[in-house]
Amino acid sequence: MGHIKTILVPIDGSPASVAGLAAAVTLAEDLHAEVHVLSVNVPSHFEVGSATDSVEAERAKIEHDREEAIATARSELGERLRLRNEAGDPMRTILEVANKEHVDLIVMGTHGRVGRLHALVGSVAEGVVRNSPCPVMTVRQPGGQEESFGERLHGRESISVQTSHPSHH
Repeated sequence: MGHIKTILVPIDGSPASVAGLAAAVTLAEDLHAEVHVLSVNVPSHFEVGSATDSVEAERAKIEHDREEAIATARSELGERLRLRNEAGDPMRTILEVANKEHVDLIVMGTHGRVGRLHALVGSVAEGVVRNSPCPVMTVRQPGGQEESFGERLHGRESISVQTSHPSHH
């Protein structure tokens, strides 16, 4: 896998997408690769549900988790972490960026929440896998006693575990 120099990671702040970023950071450290973090702003007609207080609170938490995961990744990768924001259909946007930037690998989470967040890490992952110009690594959110990708390779907690435990701050 030494030819992997650029890794694209779609992230929406869901635990699964944060786990994807964590796996990409682990790979990038080993391969000395760049990680391009892609946030796709989904137009309102893709959203499901109404803007209740609980929905707004959940969105705020997800945005916080996304920013915290990116900050942790930046502390580990420095200048090899690049951020990109695009608007549009998540699957189409991921594939367009992968093609335009000639990325070597896409790493993305595969177990999201139902509703708006499912748009990035559910059926979109399947579409990306089927249509990607490069290999796609899918990552499940670590849960229970499962060892994360970072723990297996480097013997330390991954970004996804660090951001879910406030005691690490």
